[in-house]
Amino acid sequence: MVRALIPELVLTDPEAGAAEMQRVFGFSPKDGRMVLGSQSVILSRGEPDGRHGRIDHLALSVPDVPAALRECLSRGGRLSEATPDGPLSIPEFWESGVDYVFLDGPEGAKVELIARRPPTPRLPWGHDHIGISCAGIGAMRGFFLELGLTELATVTLERPEGRVGVAFLAWGDSVLELYSLPETRSAPSLDSAPGFWRLRAEGIGKRRVGPEGVEVLPL
Repeated sequence: MVRALIPELVLTDPEAGAAEMQRVFGFSPKDGRMVLGSQSVILSRGEPDGRHGRIDHLALSVPDVPAALRECLSRGGRLSEATPDGPLSIPEFWESGVDYVFLDGPEGAKVELIARRPPTPRLPWGHDHIGISCAGIGAMRGFFLELGLTELATVTLERPEGRVGVAFLAWGDSVLELYSLPETRSAPSLDSAPGFWRLRAEGIGKRRVGPEGVEVLPL
């Protein structure tokens, strides 16, 4: 069975969004989607209200975060308020940690650039993960495991502002990052807007609705 998770980006002007993804990030149109290496994105027309939803961001693997950021900024990209001062790192992820930075994609949809630190081999531009913000990571993890995803890793990050639970799950070659921030646990309605991103899946026959209103839609 073919299994892939395909993010769908809902925009008021998908044509302009496609042009921005091509110019800033290097995507190319192919078979009705925008494609960058191993990452495909569906663009659709809708009325996002400018807020981020449970499906918070798309993360692209890059060989080197500072270099990739310079490329994107030189082509008109914009740093996100999530990382206003530039790249950050998470030493607890994977073998040697990761470097990452967020940019504002089309209409403000968040796009992350992420690279694993040496000696882990660097990956080319393409799919890294789809980020889902949640108040209850246990229930969200259970929903996706029941759907058929497999667990790759779980990490608890201890930060001055509080504990951050993270789980990485796979569906074929696609990866979800589930994470629970202290501010989301204290205000569960945070990030509950429809948002810019939807999640579509090859290999399911009908719409599935999980905790906190998260949806997985068939292709």
